[in-house]
Amino acid sequence: MEKRIRAYISELKFNNGDILPIAENDIVIFVGPNNVGKSQALKDIYEKCAQNSPAIVVTDVKTIKKDGTLLALLNKLSDKNDDGSYLYYNIQNLNISYSKNGEEKLFHDTYNYGKYRNLFVSQLTTEARLSICWPAPNINRNDTWTNPIHYASFDYKYGKWLSDNFHKAFGDDVIPNFLHGATIPLCIGKTIRLNGSYDNETQRQDEYAKILESYKQVDTQGDGIKSFTGILLYLMLDYYCTYLIDEPESFLHPPQAKIMGQIIGETLKSNQQAFISTHSEEFIKGLLDVCEDRLKIVRITRSGDTNSFSILDNQKIKSVFGDPLLKYSNIMSSLFHKTVVLCESDSDCKFYSVIENHLKQTAGKYSETLFIHCGGKQRVARIASALRALNVDVRLILDIDVLNDENVIKAIAEVCGINWELLKTNYNTFVSNLHSSKEKINRFNAKNDIVRIFDASNNTELSTTEIKHIKEVVKTISKWDGIKHGGRQSIPAGDATSAFEQMDRVLRKHYIYIVPVGELEGFVKEIGGHGPEWVNEVFEKYSNLDNPVYQQAKDFIEGIEL
Repeated sequence: MEKRIRAYISELKFNNGDILPIAENDIVIFVGPNNVGKSQALKDIYEKCAQNSPAIVVTDVKTIKKDGTLLALLNKLSDKNDDGSYLYYNIQNLNISYSKNGEEKLFHDTYNYGKYRNLFVSQLTTEARLSICWPAPNINRNDTWTNPIHYASFDYKYGKWLSDNFHKAFGDDVIPNFLHGATIPLCIGKTIRLNGSYDNETQRQDEYAKILESYKQVDTQGDGIKSFTGILLYLMLDYYCTYLIDEPESFLHPPQAKIMGQIIGETLKSNQQAFISTHSEEFIKGLLDVCEDRLKIVRITRSGDTNSFSILDNQKIKSVFGDPLLKYSNIMSSLFHKTVVLCESDSDCKFYSVIENHLKQTAGKYSETLFIHCGGKQRVARIASALRALNVDVRLILDIDVLNDENVIKAIAEVCGINWELLKTNYNTFVSNLHSSKEKINRFNAKNDIVRIFDASNNTELSTTEIKHIKEVVKTISKWDGIKHGGRQSIPAGDATSAFEQMDRVLRKHYIYIVPVGELEGFVKEIGGHGPEWVNEVFEKYSNLDNPVYQQAKDFIEGIEL
């Protein structure tokens, strides 16, 4: 038997000249702020797959056709009428004429898919998803299936797949009612299992039909259920090679958007690809759960009439989101914001975002900034690298002790575009002035001191004074402790302060901001403690954000110019 042809999009060219290679199984996600061209990119791809028409965002599309023949695909999907010169097919209400004289060669030689586009590319606009849920015309089982509902009605594997995936989101099954009459609606309810005894098959079918008629129909439900079901119906048709899905999260609550991402990632075969525009971090997280190695993220931005395209490829995505702490954080939200501020902890994010929102409201503006925690300074460089690759405007707020680890601050500086050699001399000067003779403990001296303390008494138990003296022997002293809690004012005068000021100026030019009071808690020293408890207590005690206690924090945030 002749093999049916497969095809896929192998390359996109954007309106700024950038070219994106595409693999046969890639899932490409278009993200970015509103009105930058995400949906238009899908429209352009769809049009370019049929003809070389003018485009706005995607100016060129290359396709690859392989493995088999167009005729084998047509014969697989539909019965045909033959008039001697042409074969005529009806597939998903698409009337196709196939010339016996050179049609196969012409199709293989054509730059795109031409009139056969809709056999290879499924365009899932909102309208298409909603309308496909209307009851399909009822047909005989052996007739050509012209609607996805026919597949679910007459082939058990399709019907089960549809119902199982609907159940994941809504907790009910979806059942085609082919006993309804002239049409086949999709019904929502529990799977029907008839346990009674019946005189004949007609009586059993009648009982089955009555139960189905009491169920709600998909086409009478809200747009969330219809849109979700519509996507499932199209995904079910596994002959498509490429899916174009515009905002699949439309009308869905976040948990259902995530489920939809998981279903799409699990369903698309190794020879199927998708191009998807989305505003939903939950949808992207669903994809990350099941197929992170297939994803490419394209962030589109626009200044005036000029688009910019930033690409996060499969390897970069795996590098960033292979860390569970980051994978399940809100880092994906950064793709839809104007500015992102990376902080070390969730407490930092909460405090700084409250201050920033208050400053914006006081000025009569809305905040367009997202604060994201990295789960520690060691992850900052990796996340900043990923977001900068997507052309996200990234700022960093770091505790002053980030300077205590050269590898960490060097990695952060280089990710943000700083040549470490510009900082190295000042860094070494700064650090060398923070050494103390008590930073390290000499093993021999410590042993002798502790033995003397033990030998000075024959008591069975150590006294409080003896314990205190032993602790003093092994206690290390680092000037970093004072700087962490005191900030800039605790840096030794002279060379250390001069070196720090010069480093700070370079770091700020590249949007790296060292906390001037050392760490978050230094902004409101009237409150003791650390972390979330400290933040909560501060806002409870000083609920009026105009209180002078916040002035130093406000000055710091205003200096970041968000």
